[in-house]
Amino acid sequence: MQFSPFFSNSNQMKRDDLQESVYLFYYRRAKRILPLYLAIILIGSLLVFIVYPSTFVPMNMDSAWNSIFLYHNMAEHSDNNLYFKMLNQAEDIFTHTWSLCVEMQFYLLAPIIFLFLSFCTTGSMLTVFHLIIIVTSLGNHLMATEQVAFNSVFCRVWQFLIGSAVYFLSVELIELDTKTIKYTELLLEEQGDSDEEEKEENDEDDEVIFSKPRRNLSRSPLYILLWTSLLFLIFLSFAPWTIPASALRITCTFLSAMIILTGTLCETNPMKNRVLVYIGDISYSLYLVHWPIYVYVKHYYENQFPVYIIGILVSIILAIIISETFEKWYLKLGKQETLFMILICYISIVLIVFKRNEISSFVDNVKYGHEENLMGKVHSSYENITLKQAILLNKKWAREEYKNLVIPNCYPNKTEHGFCEFDKGNLTGDMTVFIVGNSLTPNLGSLVYKTFNNHAKVMYKYNCEILTVASEKRCRKAHDTYEEEVFKKLPDVLFMLDRQDKLRRPIKGPVEKDEIFREALATLRKYENNVKKKIYMLESYTPSTNLPLSKFAQMLEEGKKVKQSLYKLDLSYLNALQRQEELVKKCSKCELIRISDILFNGNQTKNYDEETKLGYYYDGLHITPFAMNLILPLFQKASDNFS
Repeated sequence: MQFSPFFSNSNQMKRDDLQESVYLFYYRRAKRILPLYLAIILIGSLLVFIVYPSTFVPMNMDSAWNSIFLYHNMAEHSDNNLYFKMLNQAEDIFTHTWSLCVEMQFYLLAPIIFLFLSFCTTGSMLTVFHLIIIVTSLGNHLMATEQVAFNSVFCRVWQFLIGSAVYFLSVELIELDTKTIKYTELLLEEQGDSDEEEKEENDEDDEVIFSKPRRNLSRSPLYILLWTSLLFLIFLSFAPWTIPASALRITCTFLSAMIILTGTLCETNPMKNRVLVYIGDISYSLYLVHWPIYVYVKHYYENQFPVYIIGILVSIILAIIISETFEKWYLKLGKQETLFMILICYISIVLIVFKRNEISSFVDNVKYGHEENLMGKVHSSYENITLKQAILLNKKWAREEYKNLVIPNCYPNKTEHGFCEFDKGNLTGDMTVFIVGNSLTPNLGSLVYKTFNNHAKVMYKYNCEILTVASEKRCRKAHDTYEEEVFKKLPDVLFMLDRQDKLRRPIKGPVEKDEIFREALATLRKYENNVKKKIYMLESYTPSTNLPLSKFAQMLEEGKKVKQSLYKLDLSYLNALQRQEELVKKCSKCELIRISDILFNGNQTKNYDEETKLGYYYDGLHITPFAMNLILPLFQKASDNFS
């Protein structure tokens, strides 16, 4: 079997040649991919502040950081930023870069793989090598969790190696098809007198060897395989039923391989259509620009189908412009110019990520400074607020949700995630207070700090899931850290401020025998044994997801009639509440902070205040400052009754 000239066994490379080849390989890949990739991330990072909601900033800054260092696919994922949920939410404009990160990570492995390939001296060895790698990686893919199977390069190597195998097979196929046939054509002697000696001397000349190229392989089977694979692939793309992810990936990979392999000898190949070839030429630019445009359209024009069509056309036109101008220009640059461009892009993106707060504040001041003036001073109790002020305040809360989750007097605390210790200056008590849970912990942590400051001498905040773990990859480590810190410091008071995502799941059988309840109870027992005095547990609540605060504000601004019945009620919170009630019965130190009586009224959804028209919940389902004002007395009551 014939090998790629790059790794040809017939022309063994010396070590210096191999090093030079690896260097050229990486240089060419970097030059082809990085300049445009980094330029799009740089422009996208700036546009996040300007044309997208400010709530998108934290997620996209983290995503830009992960993308430029090519490990977006390996970054820790929360329940809200798992890939397919991110596709549906459409808030991260760099979601799609995961695949390019996988590709670049494979390029780190490629020289090692091809080095082993260079030792394959026969077709059999080459086949065995490919099979070993493909089977090993595919087995890893099938046995791994869905998240790992989707993102890990080691679970994707089999797809790259199938591409490699197709290359070698196509070379062999072409060689078999065009292999020359040697044949003998005897020249007829003209009749005439000739002596025997002359005939013997010319015997060797009488046999003439001709080399004649032929089409040895029949085209019919190849065309059948090509069109069958292509039509089946198209059918799978529009199949009306759900196909298991692993089965779909394996099938589509092998079908694509078959299309490429058979297409090498099929003169009438639909994949060689000029339009499709040009789409392939601009595909890299199209890949990079289409998703940010889709995110913009989905957020601002979600239910307007014609705008999606316009978005597709804009993506294609923009890809053509980029491909014909910037892409062709930078591919002609020399090494120094290319490296300089890459370096400038990296430095610029890093500065944007580190200066995100300053940039965000500047842009918000330019965009919304006039609204701040119109809103004027609003009393902390939100009394006598006008409808205009309510609209502006709802809009402000909607765009500053994640900024408001950063507790100002808790250090170190630059984001809503992780650990921080509250400022001791306002703590006058003698107890250790822990606040743990998911993102409700930074959301409501200031209420604990405000009401329990007279009891605490130190106060800490940790946030991730607490009683149960719905996302093992994201929260198991943090969950174990909570326990370790509680067991080490033995706090007097523990607050569990959690949205109880897992507790909301359907209850199977009696509550006491329910698997999720038993998991929560086992965790609670550990805390009960290590917390000296009191455990406060936030009661499950039920924000609506169909009408976010930003759209509610927009409806008010447009003069549309709003009513509580527009909000859809999610009754799954009752599962969590039933489990919580049973947990508290079994825990002598536990007490529920019952916020549902204030934020929820019987069977009537309450998502905003009828009088002021101020919303209760952010777009991300956290509790707004107005609703925090309403539940503050519950925390104060707990503090007053604490002994």
